[in-house]
Parts: sequence; structure tokens; C-alpha cells
Amino acid sequence: MSTIFSTLMDCNLFFAQSNRGVRLELWRGYKNHLSPSCAVQVQGKDTCSGMESEYPDMCFYRIVVICALGSLLPSISAFKGCGPEKHCVPYEQCNEGILVDGKFYPDRSRTTLDENCHYMEKCCNIHDTLPTPDVPKEVMSCPCGGRHDLWYYLRPLGYKQQEAKFGEFPWLVAIYGADAYLCSGALITPLAVITTAHCVQNSDSAKVRLLAGEWDAAVELEPQPHQERSVVELLVHPNYTQLPLAHNMAILLVDKEKPFQLAPNVQPICLPPPRMTYNYSQCYVSGWQRGDFGGSAILPKRWTLYVLPPNQCRSKLRLSLLGRRHAHNDSLLCAGGDKGDFVCGDVDMTAVPLMCPLSGHDDRFLLAGLLTRTARCDGPQLLGIYTNVKLYRQWIDLKLRERNLDIRHYMV
Repeated sequence: MSTIFSTLMDCNLFFAQSNRGVRLELWRGYKNHLSPSCAVQVQGKDTCSGMESEYPDMCFYRIVVICALGSLLPSISAFKGCGPEKHCVPYEQCNEGILVDGKFYPDRSRTTLDENCHYMEKCCNIHDTLPTPDVPKEVMSCPCGGRHDLWYYLRPLGYKQQEAKFGEFPWLVAIYGADAYLCSGALITPLAVITTAHCVQNSDSAKVRLLAGEWDAAVELEPQPHQERSVVELLVHPNYTQLPLAHNMAILLVDKEKPFQLAPNVQPICLPPPRMTYNYSQCYVSGWQRGDFGGSAILPKRWTLYVLPPNQCRSKLRLSLLGRRHAHNDSLLCAGGDKGDFVCGDVDMTAVPLMCPLSGHDDRFLLAGLLTRTARCDGPQLLGIYTNVKLYRQWIDLKLRERNLDIRHYMV
């Protein structure tokens, strides 16, 4: 690796530090590389000397970038040109598609040439390329736990059932510390995110960052951009304990002057009142895995689960090696699924939200729990232990009201 850096310095290259990643233009394809440092050739230097190109005019656009990530370099072959008069652009910037009831839907079919682009891009004739759309400034809200219609149509090439689609859970928040991804959380108002206490208890709140509307953390090509905010106050439940694990709940607040702007991919989820019952039979859990960071695609996972009644939860916890000490803890709930529907024993899924549909409203969701740990890894049934969110509704209401924050955003 030292030889690589020595060569780069001899070629008059400079380095730029980035915690989140650097947006790089490679043959007009964009990609973020989560690397400690990147080397970019100084503007004005010839990037085509000694190189043969099928399309010489492409040299004008070529920027040579080498990012250090371990001992591996990014695969430039994945970002080839599309051919004469074409280039890779996000689907929304290509004037090819269909009109349905007066609404334009981009053509998301892929050809052999499109495979040279990122999966969120396609080869488009330069004459059919639309300008970069402006981010809408108006607030786009829907009832808590609701979703806009964009979530169903954008998914990666080679989509897997265990991957969430873009905007499928618009309240999902990625929580970053000073140096890396920490865990997931859920947006409940434009100023508040909730997560587990054990995720953030040792973090300096001034260095915690919240990304709402995030999807693929490796790129910035989504049709709607993510929004990043800093945390101004971190509230951990006063009765939180690690052994036994109880009251594992925290609230993260952002600056009142810089709230999250509600958008199709940024919406609050409902919080259940303490005595509310809901549909336990088909719930979802979704969030990012720490082990995925550094890959070419960093997508939130998604599984279908069911919530167990309290008596069954206690019985199963007594039989679980990890859960036995929590068998009489009413602040927890259990959710399970069949093998293959959940990552058993995966500690990288900290604080992922457990979301269940409202009774009579399968298209709206409330936050039932936050993953505390996976407890059972043997047998046909997998079990996860979650903080029972509805037991903390009064505490959450109290803390937000003390700060004159509007709690109507998450009320059913």
C-alpha cells in the first residue's frame, strides 16, 4: 500500500479526508467509497496519456480516482461508458418512461448497456437527459406510519427478499458516531428520533449524526436525497440498566432551527398508546448491518416477523440461554420468525425498529419495539428480544412536552 501512495504523490495527487465517503465521478457514474482517504488527480492534468479508449471523447470526462480501502481498489470496470451519445444518469433524469393518469414513471427496464451503470442509473441519450431536479421545499406529510407511493418501484438489481426497497420504511434513521455507523433508529417527529440506550449511551452527543431518508449508504443516487442532522440533546431513560437489560430506550433531539423536512422518504412512525392492541401477526423489522459497511451496496435488511403474546414470550425466554435472565422483564417483548427470515445471533442489527400494522389499516404502521438482542439460535424458531415501545409512550410524551415539542406527529 505504501508503494501505491508513493506513486500517487509522484503524480501530483492530493488527498481528501472523508468520514461518510466521497462522491466520485467515474465515466459520469457516481459512487461513494467509505474509505479513510482518497486520491484525486489535480484538475488540468492529462488523464488519458498512454491510455487507449474506444471513445476518445470520453477522456474529457474521466477523473482518475484511487481510494484506499484495505488493500483493495474500487472496480473501475463496473463504470464503463454506454456508447456514443449516451451516458449513465439516474432514472429520474432520463426522459424515457410512461405517463399514467398524468404522472410520469421512469423506464426502469435494463439493457446490456445499462449493466455498465450503477443499478440506480441507466444509459440515456444525452439529448434525452433532464436537468438535476430541485429538491422540493414544501413539506410533504402523510399520517404517521404512512408511506408515499415511491417505495414500491425502486429496488436494486438482483433484489433479495431480505432487502428493503427505497422509501419502504421512511421513518428509518441511520445513526452515526464520530467515526462509524452505530445503529438504527426511528423518526417520530421532525425533531426527535428514538433508539436503544445501549446503542448511544457511551457516545458524545455532539458527535452523533442522524441520517433520515437514507437507503443505500454506499451511494447518493436515490431519487430523494437523505437528510443529515446533528444531535443537540441525548436523553437516556433514567431506569436503564444493562444487567439485567431493562428500560433500554433513548431519545435523540435535533436543533429546533434545523428540523427534518418531511418528504416522500422522510416520514414519522406512529407510537402506540400504553393500552393499544395492534396486529401482531405480520410485523416487519428493518435496518442496516454494521458488517455491510465498506461494500459496494449497503442496503437496509427487511424481515417479516410476528410478535408473541407475553406469556409465550416469558416461556420461550426461560428456555433461551441468552434470554433466561430476562424472563420476568415486562419492559421487553418477543418477536420470532422461521429460519431464513431473520439473522440469528446477529449483533450487527442493533436497535432496528419492529413495525406492526395498525388494526384495520394494513398500509399504516406503528413502532412496536426496538431490537435489544437475538436470544435463540437453535431449533426451527428464531427469537428476538425487543424493547416494548408502548410502555415508554408516557415518558416520551413527557420529555417532548417539557421541551415544547409537538407530539401530534406520532399520535394515531
